[in-house]
Amino acid sequence: MPSPAPSSTARPVLLVVLAILFWASNVVIARAFRAELTPLWLALWRWGGATVVLFPFVCRTLVRERAALWAVRHRLVWLALFGIVGNNALIYLGVASASATSAAALQTFTPVWILLLGATLLGRRLPARAWAGVACALAGALLIATGGRPQALIEQGMGAGEMWLLGASLCWAIYTLIVSTLPRGLDGSVLLLVQTALGTAMLLPLALVFEPATLVPALWSGETAAAVVYLAVFPSVLAYVFYNRAVVQLGSERTGNFMNLLPAASSLLSFAFLGETLAVFHLAGFAAIMGGIVLCAARVPDLPPWLRALLQGDALPMGR
Repeated sequence: MPSPAPSSTARPVLLVVLAILFWASNVVIARAFRAELTPLWLALWRWGGATVVLFPFVCRTLVRERAALWAVRHRLVWLALFGIVGNNALIYLGVASASATSAAALQTFTPVWILLLGATLLGRRLPARAWAGVACALAGALLIATGGRPQALIEQGMGAGEMWLLGASLCWAIYTLIVSTLPRGLDGSVLLLVQTALGTAMLLPLALVFEPATLVPALWSGETAAAVVYLAVFPSVLAYVFYNRAVVQLGSERTGNFMNLLPAASSLLSFAFLGETLAVFHLAGFAAIMGGIVLCAARVPDLPPWLRALLQGDALPMGR
């Protein structure tokens, strides 16, 4: 098959790059507005707003596919719990004390969680190469989580923000594994709408109980309101639409490869808008994690094809 002409690939490449920039800006904005927007309420306003934006465009398809959605209703609840509530709330909790650069780097640990969970759930023995990859990625994550001082893990333990962020990547790994069990043919936009609606409903009681003292929208500054609207529209809706249009034109494998740019994009935005610095331990830790992922995703016979595909980034990036 001949390669697509440059003119035919320019638009989908632009779309996927924009999607990555939108997702990268999520942690940067959460970090910038951490004093005004508490984690649970920020997640609530973001995904509640996304639900409002999506509904008019997806409601007819939602009615048409209601029977298929009802058949997988239990999985949709778990997807909302781990993908919308767990992943987002823990990311926002994490960036309240950890840098956006660390958040971006630690999110790359997700494929290692997927490998460990997949092996545990399937009862498969991992080859030595995969275990070496896990150890390498874990070393990189710990390097970042301890600020380049691994001895601090013994002296004072891991920072709370970094622990929340690792928990977020674990939630995303569980989410990804559940997504892989959904039947083919379900409309992606409808799945996103159902998850955002369910996630918003779950977040409301949590926010009321654990974060009762927070600014109501009527007291937000113009900048805060704009940040919430941006998060509800760009990282939550447009990024997903752009990414999936790119998948149609470029294929899932080529499009998925662009996701490796996400940590770098987050770091650049953090440097530009938050004045954060990219330290040597960030680079070393990121390199160790990516090296571990390469080892884990190697084409060895012990890994089932679906698990290898997940490790290599073919899962839908909902909820980022």
